Amino acid sequence: MTGTRKRSFLVVCTDERRALFEEALQAYDFRQVTSVTAAVRDCVSHPALAVLLDLASTLHAGVAETAPLYELGIDLPILRCTGTKADAMVAMCQAPFKRVSLLDALGEIASGDPSWKNPANPRRYVRVKRNIRVQFRVNNTEHWHRGNAQSISISGLFLMTLDPPHIGSDVQIRILDLEEPLELTGSAVWVHHWEDGRHLPGCGLSFDPEAIPPQLGGLLADWFFQKSG
Repeated sequence: MTGTRKRSFLVVCTDERRALFEEALQAYDFRQVTSVTAAVRDCVSHPALAVLLDLASTLHAGVAETAPLYELGIDLPILRCTGTKADAMVAMCQAPFKRVSLLDALGEIASGDPSWKNPANPRRYVRVKRNIRVQFRVNNTEHWHRGNAQSISISGLFLMTLDPPHIGSDVQIRILDLEEPLELTGSAVWVHHWEDGRHLPGCGLSFDPEAIPPQLGGLLADWFFQKSG
C-alpha cells in the first residue's frame, strides 16, 4: 500500500551518475528519478526524507522546470549535490541555508536533525487544492452523505459538510467524478461547525495508512500539475 512506504532519500540524476550516489547512500534507502518533473510527482505521492539534486545531471534545467520542486509547501530539504567522488561530494541547501559534505548531510537528515526542516514550510505532505465531490458515511452506518473536499494530500483531506462526523469517528469516503469512484477510510481529527464561526464547516480526515489505495498517489500528482499549469 502507498501509505506504508518507508520514507527514503530521492535522488535526481542520470543513470550514468547513479553508481556515484549508490556508493554515497549505501547505508540508506533511496529511490532514483531522472527528471525534476518526476521528482515533483514522487514528492506529491510520497514525500522523501530529502531530495538530492545532482547538479551535473540537471545542469540544463531552467528555473521554470525546477520551480515546482521548491513550491511544494512541505518541510522537504532540497540538496544540490556536486562532486565526482562519493566521499567528497558537497551538498548545498537554500532552505535551511547549509553547505556541508553530502555524507554529513545524509547522516543528520536520517537521524531526524530538526535543523534540516524547511523553516517556511512545517507541513510534511503536499496539499493539493481541488474541488472534489465526495460521498461519505460513518463506519457501521448504511447512509451515504454528500459532501465536497477542497484540500487533499496522501495523508488526509478537508471534508466540507454541514453535518460533519464527530471527532474520532471512523469514516468511509468515495471520491467521485473519476472513471471509477475511489474509496478511502480515515478518522475525523478535528471538526468545525457552521455555528463556530466564519471558517467553512466540515472536518479534517486523516487517512488510514494501511488502506490507502496505490492509485491515489498518481492521482494527486496529476491534479497537482493541473493546478500548477
